[in-house]
Amino acid sequence: MKYEILPLAFLSGVVLLLCQCQDVAHQADREKFHAADTNGDGKLSLEECHQFELLRVFKLIDYDQNGVISLQEAKDIAPEFTRSKFDAYDRNRDGMVTFAEYYPVQKAKGYVKKRFELADTDKDGFITMKEADARVQFLQVQAGGEM
Repeated sequence: MKYEILPLAFLSGVVLLLCQCQDVAHQADREKFHAADTNGDGKLSLEECHQFELLRVFKLIDYDQNGVISLQEAKDIAPEFTRSKFDAYDRNRDGMVTFAEYYPVQKAKGYVKKRFELADTDKDGFITMKEADARVQFLQVQAGGEM
């Protein structure tokens, strides 16, 4: 399985990942929604989405689960990943990218924010379960019902 790092092409949108909640088969995604809702208010803030989604992607890249991404791990996931791209993340030049280094770079790219804004239909700065479900339904229609 191949995942891009730069530009970060998410396996699916944050809303799809967190809230694909149309039937019982998607109960795990509802649980992800609740896991991302760290303050337990029943809705997701942009910051909660950033934390949840970017940590999820970081862990996919850090396949040896040692808490850092090496250049080799990055290349194994995306063979075209270069040293210069890696250096953009490796702020302290120690040859490893921690989540603390990865997070601000990815957050600045705005991929999570774009998906968040599409799901936040009432533009109140939060995604409710109802908005998440509506976005999933829309995306399912766009994908021809296959998701």
